[in-house]
Amino acid sequence: MALKGHKVVVIGDGAVGSAYAFAMVQQQLAEELVIIDVFKEKTEGDALDLEDATVFTAPKNIYSGDYSDAHDAELVIITAGAPQKPGETRLQLVDKNLKIMKSIIEPLMASGFNGIIVVAANPVDIMTYAAQNFRAYQRTVFLVQEHLLIPQGYE
Repeated sequence: MALKGHKVVVIGDGAVGSAYAFAMVQQQLAEELVIIDVFKEKTEGDALDLEDATVFTAPKNIYSGDYSDAHDAELVIITAGAPQKPGETRLQLVDKNLKIMKSIIEPLMASGFNGIIVVAANPVDIMTYAAQNFRAYQRTVFLVQEHLLIPQGYE
């Protein structure tokens, strides 16, 4: 059974964001799921695909949205980030992903969001610290989601 009235926003619709969204739908963790990404057409397609997956679960409102949709969400999951290129270390992603994180946090907080943020973008410790420093509201709670499938750990 879905958690009645709960709204979750996933920011970043790549491999990790799509996996989070699918897991949220399959585990019936929210009644409303919003997917945000710079590639709007991809989020629209993924939202339709996820709606099809709800045939065996409780009905949900799943849609492609924008930052204004986050104003009444309880949870935001940030998975957006530049893809890691072959041979590139996580630390080499820092500059690119800091710019992306700032471009997310500013409109997110401007929307009036006042909930929990889960950061799952690499390098996760630096991105979480940056997100905390970019936010405009002091009571936002941050959680870190470390990726467990890292065979060599941090490089």
